[in-house]
Amino acid sequence: MLSSLALLATLGGIYPALAAVNPRNTDGYQDTLTWGNCTDLEAPFECSTFTVPLDYANPSVGNTTLAVIRIPAKTSPREGYMFYNPGGPGGSGLEFLAAAGPQLQDQIGAGWDVLSWDPRGVGGSGPDIAPFETAEEADMWLQELQGTDKYDAHGNLTQSADAAFFRTKAPEFDAHIQSLDTKLKEKGGENLKYVGSCAVVRDLVGLTDAIYGTGSDVNFYGYSYGTVLVHYLTQMFPHRVGRVIADGVVDSHKWTRTPTMEAQGTDIRDAEAALHAWTSACAAAAPGNCTLATFGNGTADGVLRVIDSVLDTIYQTYDGTEFSQASFNVNQTLPENLHALPFEIASTGLYVLLYKNTTWTALDQIFSTIYALQNNLTNPSNSTADVSTLKARAPRFGGSSRWSFATTGFSHIEWAVTCSDSRRYPANYTAANVFEDLIRLSQTVSSHFGTVYTARPYCHGLTTRAIERLGDIPSIPYEMNIKPKNVVLVIGNEADLITPYESAQVLASKKRLGNKARLVKYNAIGHTSGSNWSTCINDVIHSYVRGNAPADKGDNGPDVVCEVDSTPFT
Repeated sequence: MLSSLALLATLGGIYPALAAVNPRNTDGYQDTLTWGNCTDLEAPFECSTFTVPLDYANPSVGNTTLAVIRIPAKTSPREGYMFYNPGGPGGSGLEFLAAAGPQLQDQIGAGWDVLSWDPRGVGGSGPDIAPFETAEEADMWLQELQGTDKYDAHGNLTQSADAAFFRTKAPEFDAHIQSLDTKLKEKGGENLKYVGSCAVVRDLVGLTDAIYGTGSDVNFYGYSYGTVLVHYLTQMFPHRVGRVIADGVVDSHKWTRTPTMEAQGTDIRDAEAALHAWTSACAAAAPGNCTLATFGNGTADGVLRVIDSVLDTIYQTYDGTEFSQASFNVNQTLPENLHALPFEIASTGLYVLLYKNTTWTALDQIFSTIYALQNNLTNPSNSTADVSTLKARAPRFGGSSRWSFATTGFSHIEWAVTCSDSRRYPANYTAANVFEDLIRLSQTVSSHFGTVYTARPYCHGLTTRAIERLGDIPSIPYEMNIKPKNVVLVIGNEADLITPYESAQVLASKKRLGNKARLVKYNAIGHTSGSNWSTCINDVIHSYVRGNAPADKGDNGPDVVCEVDSTPFT
């Protein structure tokens, strides 16, 4: 579940160039990494590499190398340091920091080092387990599901006829999963079992030791899937927890202790609320600020009816043409003929455009233009409505949709990590069972987003398991409620499409971290606090990293409530 500010990360490969220096830290400890220039980036960015064992319990297996990036503190002595993970699994820390690093340093303070790294199997880090050499190869695999009689052609599963059609696609979906499992094992082999979340947490601790001294506090900010790493850190290394922030919380207990489809309903619990909140904001916008409000007669229900009309028409008119996800991500090109746009692509596009407020206007413009084209109308936002206008407004989905390509490749890590971390399914569980779960979710949790692509529906058919799983560590309590040394800051948006506020509540509750967590409720639409600008959020973070955690109110409610400063429609 790629994340938050990670949605900004659409740069190409950023890797260490020839390294130059081994700086001494201001506390006198000799940094053991050698830092130098980064390819395609200028100062203040610095890059390095870090060697780690594939298997910490069995170093004889061999090593792999991680790509690391930082922006050094602008003051001396340095005030602190913070590692970041942008989410995923599969988010590139190098691309994330390249896109958002200066803003992150502004948020916590100029006296802080801000650092990230490409987790195992991502970007410039080994081991290489990518099942496809090119985006075009991955396109061919995705297109196995495209066509008028294929999975991607399904409509709203609240309709009995659509659900009946959907059920007939289960065997081909199982075959699709088996082909991915084969490709992953052919390319990744034994390395597939060395990319799990436990190994990533151990890498983070190792990086902290190497750069800031053995036994130093681990300061870490995890967005989205990165909050799984936060929770794992508190359970595996509670005595090392320093300033740690979980933002856009995944239910890591379900991630670890249950088969993956059980968590799917939790993930999308607030998705409909986010959509309805957006349609209300659009309807309430000043005249001309949201075109869909004009088509929808100025009401939230009317805006939603227009969106549903667009999706229904796409479903009804799809002609089976194969859609190139790679072309769309790199070139931002939609089909010349809208009849070639599959329903699943359109509904996923709507989902992704709700992630952050910087794409609110794009959502309005794209869907209003499609609606005008479908109904031979003039788009009120401009005098003409044509596909070339639509293309110009289409954002990059690469790096922001959890199932798509980045600009440089296919996001295979989500499958490898999500499925290898989780509890196994019963042997008799098949795609037919998955589809019943998806139908149930569409009918009871989210009619618009119940079938949005994620890795979870694939996991029953992917056979590789992580060599170390948190769920297999005997010393970890079932409730995953070991209390860390220091207080963890937990942030949850009120209407987050993929990490609901309830998951943040649970992590900060007495059942999990208890008085070693402080909960911030952010009254915002979108994914993580990076979805909207908030002076309140920035002030809370700035204060927390300096040792001033919010006061504990002693219950399972929020300790702080923050508001957005503004939205594109206000």
